[in-house]
Amino acid sequence: MASIKSKDSKTLARCIRCKHSTLMQWFENPVVAECKTLHERFVAECDRQCKFFEPSGNDQPDITHYDHYEDNDNF
Repeated sequence: MASIKSKDSKTLARCIRCKHSTLMQWFENPVVAECKTLHERFVAECDRQCKFFEPSGNDQPDITHYDHYEDNDNF
């Protein structure tokens, strides 16, 4: 018997594949995803459970690369 997902169920996903993510990378560090829904930052390529995940459909997502840190980054 197949299970039915409730609206509150969470999906195992990666932020790098989610349409709600803004992706950025400093130097050679891991890619960071800023979630537009949760207003938090996560390591983009880590598996995580998220009920807001929606596939971006983009196999080569845009990643903004930075070559310096700014004082106004809000972590």
